[in-house]
Amino acid sequence: MPTEWKKTCTVLAHKKGSNDDPSNFRPITLESFPLKVFTSCLRDSIFTFLKENNFIEVEIQKGFTPKVSGVLEHTSVMAHIINKACIKQRSVVIALLDLKNACGEVHHNLISEVLRYHHVPQQAHALISSLYENFHTSIITEEYTTPAIPVRKGALQGDCLSPLLFNMCFNTFIQFIRQKKYKQFGFSPHDENDRLYNPIHWFQFADDAAVVTTDERENQLLLNCFTKWCQWSIMKIRVDKCVAFRLKTFSTRPMQFQPKLFINKEIVPSVKSG
Repeated sequence: MPTEWKKTCTVLAHKKGSNDDPSNFRPITLESFPLKVFTSCLRDSIFTFLKENNFIEVEIQKGFTPKVSGVLEHTSVMAHIINKACIKQRSVVIALLDLKNACGEVHHNLISEVLRYHHVPQQAHALISSLYENFHTSIITEEYTTPAIPVRKGALQGDCLSPLLFNMCFNTFIQFIRQKKYKQFGFSPHDENDRLYNPIHWFQFADDAAVVTTDERENQLLLNCFTKWCQWSIMKIRVDKCVAFRLKTFSTRPMQFQPKLFINKEIVPSVKSG
């Protein structure tokens, strides 16, 4: 990669809360136009390679996926599952998960290992490694510009290739929970005699997720798997931003309960009963 392409600027987009807290801002990298064009082409080529060889999953992960209706399909199916549980008097447990600064916590060593895991051709692997080597950015505000800062961790937020790299990292976990012994934990929104009878146990919305099962034990097992993966990938779960929900029948009426689910020995906050 040309050295000049690896010199960028970063602006801070305010998300919420106090302007005095840097964590309330999202860094957006402003790259040179040639680099954006190049990484766009590289992204499309790699995704085509992954899709054609069935190396990446696109049914569970809807965020950051080209030509997919984002999270709209997932939210519609989840609404249908809750409605089905009410009508059919079935139990459903849902845990909504949040990763702390997900893209910013991706280690460059993890990106390299994930490229190998997905059999990305060596030429493309070498280009991405070159991009992340000695990459620098300067923070720009209305008042000042910082000296160049080396980027030693995190996918480049604002780069066209970064969303695919993040999906590839998370795909290592999705491939694990696609095993038959875990897929059976899910909730099927279809009738048992329906040809489409296929339990759904995990929804991925880019870096956010929803775990859906019929009871707490199965949900906890999937949460334990996710916790182990986060430890391996050095990702952090924001337990305080996670939430759990349970719906089950009591005296022929669907009622909301507060499930007891744990992440790293911390109880997941429950949706308060209405």
